[in-house]
Amino acid sequence: MPNFPTTADECKSLSIAFLRESGLLRPGFHVTTLRFSCNGQPTGSVGLEVNLVADTTPYVRLHYTLDKTTNYDYRIPLEALASNLPGHGHRTGRYQFRCPVSGRGATVLYLRAGSSHFAHREAYPTYRLYYDSQLTPTSIRALVAPYAIERKLEDAYMARYKKNRKTHYRGKPTRWYAQLMKLEAKAERATQTGLAHIRNGLF
Repeated sequence: MPNFPTTADECKSLSIAFLRESGLLRPGFHVTTLRFSCNGQPTGSVGLEVNLVADTTPYVRLHYTLDKTTNYDYRIPLEALASNLPGHGHRTGRYQFRCPVSGRGATVLYLRAGSSHFAHREAYPTYRLYYDSQLTPTSIRALVAPYAIERKLEDAYMARYKKNRKTHYRGKPTRWYAQLMKLEAKAERATQTGLAHIRNGLF
């Protein structure tokens, strides 16, 4: 019986957000390599191709080797999503994956231990993949919430300095910076809630 990770955070993943932020959802054909690590140590790499050439079927192609013995090479369909805004139709960059295992639409695919393909979080019903928050006891969620938010903040800060993103445009906060400010405010609220619970002896 394979030992599957308990949570999504323990798995390698591929997201639409990453493709968009990396400029891989622009029209054309793009090739790159995804490199994964854990605690600063390399844990593997995946060859990635993104096809958005006009008049062709959009797809992502992945190729990699597992356990140094088995090679995998397959395509994952990319489907354009209609905008919720009237008159915008199919906006550039709004896509979802079509899971190669379950056939479900997804914006994030995971490669879990013991499996062979990047797939939807619920592609394997017998070994469902949970989020950390789903497995955290209700009694201590307020205590651990700040740490989860801090991890997201750290990733956001790293992306900011790596890509030299602007915080303002024409005197107004850029979209990503406004989201970062909201995340910082959320982190502060979560910290204060956790401290209040500790002072009141709820932990």
